[in-house]
Amino acid sequence: MKQLEVWPPPSWIECVVTWQTMLAHADYSPNVIMIWLAQYPSKYRFHLHGWQSTEGFAFRFEDPRDATVFRLRWSQS
Repeated sequence: MKQLEVWPPPSWIECVVTWQTMLAHADYSPNVIMIWLAQYPSKYRFHLHGWQSTEGFAFRFEDPRDATVFRLRWSQS
């Protein structure tokens, strides 16, 4: 999956991973998540931005199916 560097359209689906979730799971580091996204087979894009300044990360997905898979794997919400 490719990362979009500019701000995505509002129609993209947001998935949040908080620092609390990352600290509760040893394999939930930002680097591990980024590697997983780079290897995930999708022709669509994602965007990454800080969530509420320092509380976690907001991943936004162009394809709702990618957002669903991401939530099932990473977001715990």
